[in-house]
Amino acid sequence: MNRKFYGKFIILGKIQAITGLHIGSQRDISEIGGIDNPVIKDPHTGLPYIPGSSLKGRLRSLFEILTNSKLEEWKGRYPSLTEYSPGSCRTEGRENCGRFFNKRINRGWIHVCQTYEAALNCPVCRLFGASGNESNFPARVIVRDAFLTDKWVERWKAGEEITEAKIEVGIDRVTSQANPRTNERVVAGTEFEFEILYTIEELSHWEDDIKNLLTSMVLLEDSYLGGSGSRGYGKVRFSFDSLEFRPVEYYRSGNMESIIWINVRDKSAVEVLGNFNDLFAEVERKLGAG
Repeated sequence: MNRKFYGKFIILGKIQAITGLHIGSQRDISEIGGIDNPVIKDPHTGLPYIPGSSLKGRLRSLFEILTNSKLEEWKGRYPSLTEYSPGSCRTEGRENCGRFFNKRINRGWIHVCQTYEAALNCPVCRLFGASGNESNFPARVIVRDAFLTDKWVERWKAGEEITEAKIEVGIDRVTSQANPRTNERVVAGTEFEFEILYTIEELSHWEDDIKNLLTSMVLLEDSYLGGSGSRGYGKVRFSFDSLEFRPVEYYRSGNMESIIWINVRDKSAVEVLGNFNDLFAEVERKLGAG
């Protein structure tokens, strides 16, 4: 292990719930006629928020699926993917041998590289981290909890409801018996402030990693966040407020003039991805190709 540090990207922006959003929490008290499935709330304010773990996990899971579909195309760029190509199985008798989704979690499978070296050469684990059998690979991306914007906090203080009780009825297909339930959702239009940080540890990796992060955000916009996505919940949209590169000089001397500000104001993830070379040209000049 030979970890280095060349700076950080700090990405700030907003997540807007286009449809009702449900990220669930445990009920404290059961009551007749109450909410069956409440949304998670900040215990200090009582306001809903998006946990960083939920956002990061969803970004990762969608990017895992994309990577699995690109194994043959990407194995030249990411050597670890060769291990999961057809016919590359090294250990006989293992249920997950040669599979990209190689670790069972509850009733499903996820992808986790088992060694530090493998994770370093994997687009998923290098970005989002890995906990393997032989060693751990720390994630290069940090996803903070996303709290309501000041605008929406003020609307709540003014008496506006920011969650709704949505009654749904499940029908038993055999007996036709109705099973009503009440889900709590954050109302459509609500906005949360997100913060994502990426640490540059290899000069030859940052461009790919940032592109992969943006790709996962675009994938999420065309999927869903939270629960009940197939029933219309959880459509979200990202918009950027700022994106800055803080080099080593900033952390050594506090020199604010060393920060490179990237003009992403009000842009979407797909717009930033589509104009990547122009937007990140100054960072590229400073860091070089590695």
